[in-house]
Amino acid sequence: MERRNSLFVGLAALGALLIVIGWSLVRKPEPASTASSNEPAGKVPPPVPASLVDAATVIEIATPGSSPPPVSILAMETASGDADRRAAAITALGSAPRAEALPVLGKILTDGEPEIDRPLALRSLRELALNQGDADGEIREAVRHAIYHGDDFTKADALQETLEIIEESQQLSGR
Repeated sequence: MERRNSLFVGLAALGALLIVIGWSLVRKPEPASTASSNEPAGKVPPPVPASLVDAATVIEIATPGSSPPPVSILAMETASGDADRRAAAITALGSAPRAEALPVLGKILTDGEPEIDRPLALRSLRELALNQGDADGEIREAVRHAIYHGDDFTKADALQETLEIIEESQQLSGR
């Protein structure tokens, strides 16, 4: 009985292999117009290494005389799988309109990648507070939230230092 089962499994595997081979022979080839003249048909060009791509040019961070990308685009880029794109977007949010950038940066500060995203979000929040003010205290509240509710990866000393810098700037500016 066991030998019969082994024979049946072997025949089933052989049949599946023949179906796959037959399907690959019958399949229509890709039209020549989809392949570039430099690439063989069906071959996908390799991706450009991240080290050769300037993150600022990838998402077209604003240069003097150009308008910055919308916060909605930057917010989407902060979820990119590419660390360079995320970093460029998080940095750009530091000069975006405060009301739109604050929720995105606050979330990154507690949920972002601990080694790169969170420190950049903290720096961008500090830039927002220093350049656009924090009269309503929402930026300081986002930093406090990260201090009290952050995980073991959150650098509490950096958060506390940033909170103190923002508080000091608010007192100096009379805001």
